[in-house]
Order: sequence, then C-alpha cells, then structure tokens
Amino acid sequence: MNYTEFKNKLICPTCSAAVTETTEGFNCAGDCKSQYPIYHNVPVMISPNNPVFNFADFADATPPAIFFNAYKNPILQYFKKIRPDVTLNVVSKKNYAAIATILQQIPNPHILIIGGSIDGKGISALKDHLPADAVLVESDVAHGPNTNIIIDAHQIPFQDQCFDLVIAQAVLEHVLDPFLCVKEIHRVLKPGGMVYAETPFMQQVHGGKYDFHRFTHLGHRRLFRQFTEEKSGLIAGAGSMMAWSLLYFITSFSPNKKIDKALSYIGSFASFWLKYFDYLLNNNKGSYDAACGLFFLGKKEPGYILPDQELLSSYRGHKS
Repeated sequence: MNYTEFKNKLICPTCSAAVTETTEGFNCAGDCKSQYPIYHNVPVMISPNNPVFNFADFADATPPAIFFNAYKNPILQYFKKIRPDVTLNVVSKKNYAAIATILQQIPNPHILIIGGSIDGKGISALKDHLPADAVLVESDVAHGPNTNIIIDAHQIPFQDQCFDLVIAQAVLEHVLDPFLCVKEIHRVLKPGGMVYAETPFMQQVHGGKYDFHRFTHLGHRRLFRQFTEEKSGLIAGAGSMMAWSLLYFITSFSPNKKIDKALSYIGSFASFWLKYFDYLLNNNKGSYDAACGLFFLGKKEPGYILPDQELLSSYRGHKS
C-alpha cells in the first residue's frame, strides 16, 4: 500500500503539529518546522532530534538490514530456508484469524503494524482476510518488502484515535522505553480499538545492540494496564525456552562473530527438537514461569487502568 492511503492522518513526531506535503516529503506546519524526507517512496517520519536514528540511515538505495539478513546468494538462501526454527509458535495464526473476524465487522478499518518490514509469524491469517476497504500501515525503523513508512514507536507520527488495531509482534523488546511506546499505541487507537502484542520472556539476545527488555506474564500485563484484556497467554513455552538456551549455550563457545554464525546454524539442528515439548507443557500453569514468549490482546476502554491488586491476583504460575 502506498503512503497516499494514510498521509492525511500524519502529524509531526517532534511537536505533534499537522504536516503539509511537499515534492520532497512532509513539512511540519507548527513551530518546530521540521522536515521529513521521502526515500524510495517511503516517508521517513522520524524526528530530527531522535537519539538513535537519523535520516541518513534510510537514504541508501540498498540500506543495511537492522535485524534480518536478506541473502542474495541462492546457496545461502537455501541453507537459511532449511534451518529449523527453535521456537514452536502455534497460536499466532489462530489469534490473527480471530482478529480478522472482528475487523470484518468494522467499516473501513485502519491497522498499524509496528515492526512490519517483513511478515510476522502467522500474520497471513490476518492479511488474507482483511476487508476490501481496510487501510494497512506497515511501519518499521528499516526498509523492507512491506515497509510503507519509517517511524519510531516512541513518537508515532499519527493523529489521536485514528486506528482500529495496532500490532507489535516481537517489537517491544527492541525499543528503549516500551512503556512510552505502549502509551503511544493507546493514544493512536480509537476507543474500543485493539492492540495485539507478542513479546519474549525467556529468550537470549536476538537483536544485537537493539535488544533491551524481557517480560514475565504479569510484567507484560502491566505494560498494557491501560487496556482491558481480551485474551493473553503463551506464544511459546518451556520447550522452546530450552531450545533457545541450548542453542545459545553452544554459541557461547564462539571466539568471534564468524564462528558464532557457524555454531548458531549447527546449534539450531542440535536444539530445535526441544520445542516440541511445548505441545505437552503449554497446558500446565507452570509453563508461565518458564515461558519463551507471551501474547496479549487488549481493548482500549477510555479511563480504564488495571489496579495492581487485580494484576497480582491474575498470576497463573505455581511459584509463591
């Protein structure tokens, strides 16, 4: 989808004022007068004061990937294709299918995907069943096959209450301040709008220097305390956690990055089988204390804040 479908919803991420379109991008109509370029037909709506990213990061015609290597060598593509995943995720597709059913009842739904440069696990169940009049905004801090706008989730450059759904799949561990990002998600959602997030609990570093946070089940719920809960649970349980741990135990012997990549590839074949224990263990409450990853589906109800006492009473594990 081209940005022209949602450009009328844009605001200045620096001062929240309206923006005007120019031949080169968008200009702030407010006091800060910031200018936002368009590179490769993708608006770069990141504040000039951003401490992590700048416009030059996105100007290159073939910009480097932040997390994902897009191998061009067919042999490397083949080896990447046959490498087993160490995470058993059997719920994302079901969750997205359920969300798609809800969206079918909403006229002209607007959806924002944060970290959407490539498709997340199971998201085709949502994309393939979107209403014909749906507006899908796929944002990221990197160019990718899906990216139609560059944003920083700490300063979402969209008007208040303009989305019916915001998705943050495997994103909130990679932001500096996840609480601020969730506050921004809450701001841009319409009353009754939904948020869907998947976030790791017990996983090792997988984003290099762009990996900051992990959440227990209750920590994840409190992160979304401004939302009523529709559903929450395990994305991957203790089996996947053990697969990750064994893989990273193997790679911990690496003296340099090249050997790390080799051991990581070999380690995937040595550890992936452990994830299948999740078929057995995810039905046990104890898996919440050893989960690999968690999901949350919530709804924006104006004025709602989850009381901490209610949060504590929702603990699902066995540890006292």
